[in-house]
Amino acid sequence: MPQAEKNAYGFRSLVLMYGGLILLGATYAIASTMLNQSRASVGFRAAAVIVGVIGFVLWQLATAKVILTRDEFTRRIHLIALALAFAVAVLCIFTGDLLQRAGFVHSIPLTTIWLVVFAIWCFALIGAGWYYRR
Repeated sequence: MPQAEKNAYGFRSLVLMYGGLILLGATYAIASTMLNQSRASVGFRAAAVIVGVIGFVLWQLATAKVILTRDEFTRRIHLIALALAFAVAVLCIFTGDLLQRAGFVHSIPLTTIWLVVFAIWCFALIGAGWYYRR
């Protein structure tokens, strides 16, 4: 593959990945704003949930497309990062549950949990890439 094609391919992958991430953030912000309406109807709240879920699914599809168009080595890095993120996320959720049941914390919002899971995945992706590329 010529260098110009590699650069265009890499740029398209970045646009797809970060475009999906921006779309996720925008749809989540829109859905949150819609859900914060105090007198919203059931249909309006359902639409807010649908907007948020569609943004999340589109981000997942964009990420999957980027991963599937890469070589085996890059796929392996993503697989290991997802496995690490899943393991650490489950550990965090399990620990949070036990802390709540023990009375050390009152409650942990689900928004906090999914932001932690997302951050763990990002760090795991960076760490796996660093480990296998050194």
